Amino acid sequence: MKVLVISDTVEFSGAEESILTLAKLLSQIKEVEMRFCSTRFIDNHIEHLSFEDSYVINKKKPLSIEELYSTLLNPIIFAKVLRHCIEVADDFRPDIIHSGVFLSLLPSISVARRLKAPVIEHIHDYRALSLTDLPFLHGNISQLSYTQELKYYLQKVEFYKAVFAVGFRRFLQSLYNQCNLLIAVSNSVKESLSPYLKPPIEVLYNAVDINGEGGYDKRKRDKTSIVYSGRLSLAKGFPIFLKATKKLLRSGIDMEVHITGRGELEAIAHRFARTYPKRVKFHGYLPSNELYNLITSCHVTVHPSFWPEPCSLSVIKSVKLGTTAIASNRGGLSELLPPKYLFKPNAKELHNKLLEFVRNPDEFPPTLATDTDPAAITSRLLDIYRLVMCGSG
Repeated sequence: MKVLVISDTVEFSGAEESILTLAKLLSQIKEVEMRFCSTRFIDNHIEHLSFEDSYVINKKKPLSIEELYSTLLNPIIFAKVLRHCIEVADDFRPDIIHSGVFLSLLPSISVARRLKAPVIEHIHDYRALSLTDLPFLHGNISQLSYTQELKYYLQKVEFYKAVFAVGFRRFLQSLYNQCNLLIAVSNSVKESLSPYLKPPIEVLYNAVDINGEGGYDKRKRDKTSIVYSGRLSLAKGFPIFLKATKKLLRSGIDMEVHITGRGELEAIAHRFARTYPKRVKFHGYLPSNELYNLITSCHVTVHPSFWPEPCSLSVIKSVKLGTTAIASNRGGLSELLPPKYLFKPNAKELHNKLLEFVRNPDEFPPTLATDTDPAAITSRLLDIYRLVMCGSG
């Protein structure tokens, strides 16, 4: 079976990482011949894969989703990436095309039509309904009117870009309906999007292959240590994390706060660390081995997303590394963790949940509520491939 996975870029968020992990897992299966086609920025840290054929963009990695989309949809860059994907596909001649992350649907559909091959789209979020997180920060997912959609885009970009985004997003939604099958990363995503999309939708939770990264020191720090790891943005709830931990720090609890990641709120993270220099550390971007060592050494990771998180890689990683994860009760987070580990996404609820953990850590052992075994996920994905290939043959 020859599988061509096309992704928007190799490194940006959990969506890109999860597709890269799936590609690595598939490459280890004897019956699968893999090719991974994507883009890279000049400051990407992920090593080049033996089965990867990516186009290099001569820019630094974007900090926001809007910046990423603006870059990838630049007409010159997009044309070069599309031509690159077609050349890779023509050389490889895949049996099936797996579109990894949203914008990769464009080259994937083009390749599928050209080669008359089936195509699958992996749905990691709600971009089929909006190109920005803003409409979903209250937790509700629904189709927006033209006016509503334009209004949200105008909060992020200039008028001409907002108008283009409205039309382009709806064009992409029509491309979803040309796929043979869609894969959603949680039941929450499936239930939210199925009223608006025509193809059948299967659920496949994100795969995390911690074992493939090597061993880590399991010793915990002496002080209670709290970690925020991920995109530093409003959608991810970073501001309420700061408010809640600030209150804990002021209460006199002997604790440490560690912040890792990149994003549009990096300046705020720096200021917070400077305010509490002995108790808060902002690490910025960390390579996976350093990040995993940090998480393993700490006691709890916090995932306070405002928007309905589809299927958080950070939560899965934390628990697999032996560190408790607590999260907001939005989207797929409520599928990944038991109810007692969840909180409403506001500073008061998060503060109370952290205080509960600090006082009784033994009552919160690292726990997931669903099976995220990489081998099982890969096996299920192969079954999906076979199903689609039989149906299109």
